[in-house]
Amino acid sequence: MSGFWVHARPRLQLLAAITFVGIFLAGCQRDESPATEAARPVRTQVISLQQIELVGAYPGEIRPRIESTLAFQVGGKLVQRLVQPGDAVKVGQVLARIDPQDLELAESAARAELAAAKVERSRAAADLARFSQLRDSGFISQAEFDQRKAVHDAAAARVAQARASLKGQSNRAEYSVLHADANGVVTGVDAEVGQVVAAGQPVVRVAGTADKEVAFLIPEGRLQTVRDLGEAEVTLWTGGPGLRATVREIAATADPATRAFPARVQLHDAPDSVQFGMTATVRFATPVAQPLAQVPLSALLREGDRTAVWILDPVSMTVSRQPVDVQTMTDTQAVLGPGLQNGTEVVTAGVHLLRDGQKVNRLSHGDDARRDDARRSDARHEPAAPSTAAAMLPLSSGNAERK
Repeated sequence: MSGFWVHARPRLQLLAAITFVGIFLAGCQRDESPATEAARPVRTQVISLQQIELVGAYPGEIRPRIESTLAFQVGGKLVQRLVQPGDAVKVGQVLARIDPQDLELAESAARAELAAAKVERSRAAADLARFSQLRDSGFISQAEFDQRKAVHDAAAARVAQARASLKGQSNRAEYSVLHADANGVVTGVDAEVGQVVAAGQPVVRVAGTADKEVAFLIPEGRLQTVRDLGEAEVTLWTGGPGLRATVREIAATADPATRAFPARVQLHDAPDSVQFGMTATVRFATPVAQPLAQVPLSALLREGDRTAVWILDPVSMTVSRQPVDVQTMTDTQAVLGPGLQNGTEVVTAGVHLLRDGQKVNRLSHGDDARRDDARRSDARHEPAAPSTAAAMLPLSSGNAERK
């Protein structure tokens, strides 16, 4: 019997220990009720429906309708360039010259060939007159006369050929001078004095100032709308009144990089202050038949292919999600389609942290001001950072002396 108690004692001790731990843990437990979720502060805005013109704004660049790359029609060494980029030029103005020496020599050679051809024609004409009398007298046959007449006709043809060659060489000599073919401004130069240029090699680029346009890109979703409207307003990023413009050209295919369609609008009565290369904004507007709502972009909640806003119930102070149709957007605002009622209160900040039925509190501008004041106060009480010179000093002068 004593042996039984010897073997059972460890088991009883283990059971007593487990019971004690269980009683201790049960006594430590407290009844904890689930914490009530605090209302989330949000900023809101009351919707005010109004007549809005749907505007599509696209960035663009002022460009000329016609920009010509001028070149010499003959090759040679460039000896003079009379314009610089940015210079205004008039039609017929001399822009550059190449060395005309070889061209003048070729013209002189063509003139000499013409003189020789005229002499040969005169000799052949005199021979033809004599052989004509001999034929009439019966001293030569008609066949021999025809042979002399062919020689005369060939000499006359050589005169015509030499005259045409001289004309061509004279034109080539005139091609040694490059003229402006229209009023415009020099946008670039591609050759310098001393350079040997070939025929057709670009030398000067001139943009015509008669017609000014704005080049921009149209998203594929607005292509038909822009094409139907046709009229636009152009505003320069430097300021000033809007300029009237008309759509002149829309590309048939989209740009492979942006997937948008290149287009151009022609400016009407553009002032001289509008320079090529300036940035501009092209706006297309169309009035709508009913008032629409306008909200900040921060109020939009994007989920997949749907857009929604949070509507605040002022009675229960809870929010609910409502899908909306975005008509158009600017840099800071979004115009929503029909659906929201006048006076509806929407959340404009913190939309990604909400859920349906969540309680919220309005965040007033006074709360923002108090938060900023508290932040500035904390910044004033923060210890100043040590300077670089102080950070480089030894920790203790005594340590330095012991060294």
